[in-house]
Amino acid sequence: MGRRATGLTRRGWGAFAGAIVLLIFAYVLGNEQLLFVACLLGALVGLSFLLVRFRSPSLTAARRFDVDVVSVGSPVTVSIEVSNNTAGRSASAEWRDRLPWPPETTEAAKLRSLPSARYTAAGVTRLEYALHPPRRGIVEIGPATIERVDPFGIARNDSVLGEARQLIVAPRVTDLSGSGFSLAGGDGAVRASRRNAAGNNDDLMTREYRRGDALRRVHWRATARRGDLMVRQEEESSFPTARLIVDTRSSGYPGGGADAFEWALGMVASLGVHLVGAGFLLQLRETGPAQLVAPVEAGGGTGHDIDFLTSLASASLLPESVGAPSAASADLDLHGPIFAVLARPSAETLRWISSQRARHEHGVALVIDAPGSEALEALTRAGWQCLSVSVTDDPAEVWAAALDEDAAGNDVRARERFGDSDGAR
Repeated sequence: MGRRATGLTRRGWGAFAGAIVLLIFAYVLGNEQLLFVACLLGALVGLSFLLVRFRSPSLTAARRFDVDVVSVGSPVTVSIEVSNNTAGRSASAEWRDRLPWPPETTEAAKLRSLPSARYTAAGVTRLEYALHPPRRGIVEIGPATIERVDPFGIARNDSVLGEARQLIVAPRVTDLSGSGFSLAGGDGAVRASRRNAAGNNDDLMTREYRRGDALRRVHWRATARRGDLMVRQEEESSFPTARLIVDTRSSGYPGGGADAFEWALGMVASLGVHLVGAGFLLQLRETGPAQLVAPVEAGGGTGHDIDFLTSLASASLLPESVGAPSAASADLDLHGPIFAVLARPSAETLRWISSQRARHEHGVALVIDAPGSEALEALTRAGWQCLSVSVTDDPAEVWAAALDEDAAGNDVRARERFGDSDGAR
């Protein structure tokens, strides 16, 4: 048990005030019976105060969560294992856990009387409750507070139980795999881009067939020309690659833009998990100084990369003076499809984002709450597939719209189908 605070309940203060009033009347009226009652009432208040102050049990607690990282709105089970380390039995009490959001504590719940943990396993109990974090961030849950009241309800003792523990609340990760389009299917988008750039499959580098090569890699024209079985040399690349850009400069979200920024981070989280889960090597770039860590694995198939989601949980909008688009993370020089999530970027930021896409690469820009905006028009002219989205849109529906050539009439407008080459424009 940590720091303690002992005081009187409302009943206790009423009893104390009654004792004072009776004492005054006893002296004024010279009534010994009133004096006796006043002393008895005062002694009861004092005894109750001392009882809860010095007879509080020594309890310890260990806290854990059932997951290390939780998405906004998703449930996480908080478990607190409480042990009675005194030789005697503890009194029953009420407990609350401290929260970083309103109402700032959980509802009061009963903590049963515990025998000594020195002599029996029954001296240890587990307190549990389900928590649904309403906001993104790295927050502290706890410590718990134990409230113990004497049998007469006159005095109370509040004790801090255990320590707080950090919980990582990442943006909501939406499953995008139900779109009906597999990014990792076939040769991969980056390889398609290379074929588009080359213009003719015959121009691709080839090599002789080796045992174990997939038949889908056979280059039949080269095979016919050489007389030996030939496969595409470009298939030696292990992973298709993609890039993901997010605007993190405060100038890109006028008026605070908190809702737009939160939606952007949620879309980045969903896209990052989906792309990496589909087998892509992903580069993550920001328009301000680097805060985010690119996902490198799909968490053993669960789609949760801890470092990636942790960086998203702590990300914030950065002022104009702390960085420029040129300071964005660019540790890898990757090519392939490129995705951008932005709202109302400055002209400087817009120019930088537009320059990240090469002519042969497919680019998708998700522009938040900006129908007819400069960003939407400029990126469309630059050859990007642009969608105007709202902070109320479901990321899964936005992703489906990006793949749906018939979605142009919807609130989320897809201007061309994902995967079309620039030569089709």
